[in-house]
Amino acid sequence: MKYLPIILFSVFLFHITNLNAQNSIGFGLENGASRVSLSFRNESNLMIVPIKINEQGPFNFILDTGSESGMIFDKLIIGENNLMNARTIPIYAADGNKVTDLWVANDIRVNFAGVHGKDQSMLVLQSNFVDIENVLGVEAHGILGSEIFNRFVVDIDYAERRINLTHPEDFKRPKKYKKIPITIENFRPYVNVTVKQKGEKAITVKLLIDTGASSALFLDAGSNEDIVLPERTLDHTIGRGLAGIVKGKIGRVKKIRLGKYKFKKVLTSYPDDWGLSKPDSEIEKEDIRYGTIGSDVLSRFHVIFNYSEGYMYLKPNNNIRDRFQFNTVGMNVMAFGERLNEYYVNDIIADSPADKAGLEIGDEIIAMNNNPAFFYKLDEVVSVLKRTPGERLKLIIRRDGELMQFNIKHKRLL
Repeated sequence: MKYLPIILFSVFLFHITNLNAQNSIGFGLENGASRVSLSFRNESNLMIVPIKINEQGPFNFILDTGSESGMIFDKLIIGENNLMNARTIPIYAADGNKVTDLWVANDIRVNFAGVHGKDQSMLVLQSNFVDIENVLGVEAHGILGSEIFNRFVVDIDYAERRINLTHPEDFKRPKKYKKIPITIENFRPYVNVTVKQKGEKAITVKLLIDTGASSALFLDAGSNEDIVLPERTLDHTIGRGLAGIVKGKIGRVKKIRLGKYKFKKVLTSYPDDWGLSKPDSEIEKEDIRYGTIGSDVLSRFHVIFNYSEGYMYLKPNNNIRDRFQFNTVGMNVMAFGERLNEYYVNDIIADSPADKAGLEIGDEIIAMNNNPAFFYKLDEVVSVLKRTPGERLKLIIRRDGELMQFNIKHKRLL
């Protein structure tokens, strides 16, 4: 399974209840259909679907259970009429300083694969300063969130990369799936997960189910005294959002249990803070949660979300027993260039093989194991950086116009 340090905006956006209340109402299936099926691209465990906005596109949108509202990254994909009389929502960093403003655009038409949404409201970044395409290695234009999951039963087959949308009244419970209760709070799904930490009693925590987080588990040690850091952790960049880079630590919990399913040695991120906060007047309204469960767990199942009944259904796929893999070189890369196939080092873990070899942030990767780097997609580069401990990685990098060669031995870091 992939590991890439991504936390999308679902983690950070504060409640915009009125916006969501009208969003799902405008969605329906074309020609009276009761069910539609569409394919998605899996990029770093995130589901990307092509949609049209106001009959233009298609544009790449991320399907995200953790987002209370749809969001558009690039204001140029909608018309000026959508922004007439748009209200503004301020976004604050964890220290209370204002980061940016979002517009609430209105009267947007959304269409994809037999689904139509009219009179939609979506959040719009006033300036597209987010580097999500550089992190994903694929162009992404926005997020579809609760408006889809609150309107339909959403059936996600990660193995086949297909999504089925069904009207709740036409849904029939599938056989051989495990039924797990969820709660829907402010249009987002939560589930109770049992976490066993080494040397500690098992605890049950309420976690946001977040298909927009590519990693397995995020825990907030600051909100629950029973959540403790593992003995072995690494300082790491664990996410990116509206406030920029999210720093924290990464380690492994001994075991988690989701329904009847158990996972061992689960990679877990512990953010220093969640990046953004609500204004003081909103803090008391915030739902208490202790982290998120992300797509590195969810993608091991065929998942069906049925918000109207308060359940999700799980059926394991062939990835159920895969180990939660972490980088064995100790560096992360981002994609740049017109085709997003130029790769630069953007983070190095202290005392890792990459650090000890002398790699530096900003180095451009020219070749990997004698293959030109531009032959790779970003997720393939990430896979190369997680090879089996003991294997060798040959790198050619460019630094300050000069080519340099490195021979690095993969090492288990966590």
